[in-house]
Amino acid sequence: MERIMQSHRPSSRGIRGFTLLEVLIALVVLSVGLLGISAMMNFSLKSNDSAYMRTQAEVLAYNIMDHMRANNVGALNGDYNITFGTTVSSPPNCLGTANTCTPATLAQYDLNQWKQNLASTNGGLPCGDGQVTLASNNGVYEITVIIQWDDSRAQLGSGLNTTSTAGSCATINSPLVFSTTTAL
Repeated sequence: MERIMQSHRPSSRGIRGFTLLEVLIALVVLSVGLLGISAMMNFSLKSNDSAYMRTQAEVLAYNIMDHMRANNVGALNGDYNITFGTTVSSPPNCLGTANTCTPATLAQYDLNQWKQNLASTNGGLPCGDGQVTLASNNGVYEITVIIQWDDSRAQLGSGLNTTSTAGSCATINSPLVFSTTTAL
């Protein structure tokens, strides 16, 4: 009887590699899952960076529009009109109690500060530049602010073609553009 019971027991030789195979399959599935999570985090970081840049552009656009409203005379004279790539010479500091700035000088000061903030590495936009135009539309003055910057960090792998490199803003083939228009 004892001998018969031993013959019905499963052989341990056939089960030896089965557990190892299960562990290897589990590792492959886990690795694929971790790679997927890593890709999702990478996409999320790129999207957050791009959203931050858009928010910065909006803040900077409304900043120059607020300056134009505060210096209404300079704005209506066209002193705030500026195009991409235009640099503004350093005007005297128009802040403080003893300033003697005219509306034109104040506009030059505001544009100088704005252009510096656009291109600043601390809170600005990578390769940031801006354009401001004031136009009369049936007696209503409209301010149009267009801001462009290199958003290639957030767009890597999406086909955005840029030739700018770190520290070089010479050519941005496909810049990201933020545009807003409001009445003065």
